Amino acid sequence: MSNETPMKPDEQLIQDVVAACRDRGAAAELRRYWSPATRHYAFPVLGRLRVREPRSADAFTAALYAMNPNHKSGGPRIGQALQKFAAGEDSFDAHVRRLLASDSLEEVADQLQRLFVRLEGKGIALDYSRLLWDLRRWTNHSEDVKTSWGKDYWMSQRELEIAEGVEA
Repeated sequence: MSNETPMKPDEQLIQDVVAACRDRGAAAELRRYWSPATRHYAFPVLGRLRVREPRSADAFTAALYAMNPNHKSGGPRIGQALQKFAAGEDSFDAHVRRLLASDSLEEVADQLQRLFVRLEGKGIALDYSRLLWDLRRWTNHSEDVKTSWGKDYWMSQRELEIAEGVEA
C-alpha cells in the first residue's frame, strides 16, 4: 500500500497540463484554442488531458496555461497577479472591472485570455490550481469569485495579510 496522498482532481489536471505543455507543439495547439477558426487544433491535446467539454473551466485553464506557463503552487491568485502587473496604475482598473463584469464562464475566459498575454509578458506566475477551482465555481458562485478577485486586486498586500490574520 502506498503512503502517497492521492492528488485532488484539480491538482492532477494542472500537473497533466504542465507536463503536456513541455511539448512545444502541444502548447502551441492549446494556444490556438482562443480562435474559433483554429480551436479544433487544441482538441487532441484536450482529449489527452481527459477534458470532456471544450467550453469548460478545465479547457479554459489548459488554454490559459499555454498562454502564460508560469505556474506556482500557492502563488498569486488572479487578483493578486493583476495587482502585481498593474503596480498602482489606475488606468488598469478598467480592465479588472471589465473582467469582474463578465456574466458567463465564456466571457470571463475571454477576458482572462487578454490579460494573460500581458501577465506572461512580465513573467508573472499564478496558482493555476486556484484558478481552476475558481472557474469551476463560476457557474453557480460567480459573485463569490468576483468578490474574491476584486478584494485581491484592490487591497494592498499588507491589508490582505491583516484581513487573513497573517502577521509578519
